[in-house]
Amino acid sequence: MTTDPVLERFRPGADYRMFIGGDWIAASDSFEAVDPSLGTSWAAIGNGTAADVETAVAAARKALLGWRRSSPSTRQAILAAIADRIEENAPLFARLLPTENGRPVREVGIADVPASAAIYRYYAGLARSHRGDQIPVEDPDSLIYTVREPLGVIAAILPWNSPLITTANKLAPALACGNTVVLKPSEFASASVLEFVTLIADLLPPGVVNVVTGFGAGVGSALVGHPDVAKVTLTGGGPTARAVMATAAGALTPTAMELGGKSAMIVAEDADLGRAVADAALGIYLANGEACIASSRLLLHEGIAVEFLDRLAALARSIVVGDALDPATQVGPMVSRPHFERVLGHVRKAREEGVRVLAGDEDLGLAPVNEKGFFLRPTLLHDPSGAADVVTSEVFGPVTVAETFVDYDEAVLRANATRYGLAAGVWTTDLARAHRIAGSLQAGIVWVNKWFDLPAGAPMGGVKDSGFGRELSWETMLEYSAPKTINIDLGAPRFPLWG
Repeated sequence: MTTDPVLERFRPGADYRMFIGGDWIAASDSFEAVDPSLGTSWAAIGNGTAADVETAVAAARKALLGWRRSSPSTRQAILAAIADRIEENAPLFARLLPTENGRPVREVGIADVPASAAIYRYYAGLARSHRGDQIPVEDPDSLIYTVREPLGVIAAILPWNSPLITTANKLAPALACGNTVVLKPSEFASASVLEFVTLIADLLPPGVVNVVTGFGAGVGSALVGHPDVAKVTLTGGGPTARAVMATAAGALTPTAMELGGKSAMIVAEDADLGRAVADAALGIYLANGEACIASSRLLLHEGIAVEFLDRLAALARSIVVGDALDPATQVGPMVSRPHFERVLGHVRKAREEGVRVLAGDEDLGLAPVNEKGFFLRPTLLHDPSGAADVVTSEVFGPVTVAETFVDYDEAVLRANATRYGLAAGVWTTDLARAHRIAGSLQAGIVWVNKWFDLPAGAPMGGVKDSGFGRELSWETMLEYSAPKTINIDLGAPRFPLWG
């Protein structure tokens, strides 16, 4: 580990303003953004108000009149250009994301930038194939068909863990369908959204994309409860989702929710242990463990459990923790002190319940400049019976808990015995077993002999408390558009009912 980061920390040219109607608008108040590797402030973010939300929604409604009539080729070209801008500015994001939310710099180039660009290119293609249907009916004198129309103004509530990717997941399909958007970033990851919009502002008509920064109690509630918002889409946690849905219900506004998970990875006795251990580490320690699809729960067949845990514990202990801007860093800091304390609280409670800690107590070995940062060692817990609270509670950090099993039906029952249902997986060389288990797991995504693979085109979303609606796929276009039925008379005779 080097004592000084190789890359310079990102520094804004000025305090951040909101983007409304094509203009940069100063807020009347601001709040500090904190660099989680240092624990110190690095930028001032505008703290918007309900009045700013009103202005942004009005700008989006005005822009909708023209944008919804834009040609598919126009939208396609703009979305493709956005992808180009992201790739061209990869060095900017390589400094910005680690500074803002602690994303290890090595992951920005292999995950955030290419994944985000791929999403815009995927929906650029779908913009030209988004269409309705012709409806066959018995009456030969009727022609019935549907067209897909944009919903209107979309309110997109963004999380802090992968702001560039989650912005793409919401903005790309919404724009492809002809909607306009008001983005509300997390207060822990606003700068990356604002810098992204700075890069693409000249590509879009004023008001098509707007950004209002601030907190949920002010900006968020005003936005999701606005009567002129046609749909609310959220990536976040269950408590936030319930509050958003309750507020949106007052205006009868539909919602789409991509929420948390406690994703189980089932490893059979015939699994390729080398690949399974590598995937388990990838699934929980990538993105500092702050991912809704993290492999935060392991169900290990007792025949391979000891060897698996020995290998994974050794790997976890070898992981380099440090400043997110250091290319040598493999796991960076938690996003904020409150979140850091929450993750520590989960581990502390697990210890109190008698759960063994196989990795995670090693010295951090931080450079002096990082001693006030929010760092946590990659942690591996072992609770063979799966009785501890940490087995079913979402930790959202680099912490995974292992259980053991003998019977596969029991393993599936235990994997499903949680209120979450976002992702799951099975590692086995038995094809029949893989299909049976995959079909029985209650999850929106099931991986077989892999983890963390989310290519554009494969629907992403969950069941149960992990939300509803699908992102990253063709089905997402249906979330942001509505069918209009057009029923045409071709000369059918009228029955003489009157006179």
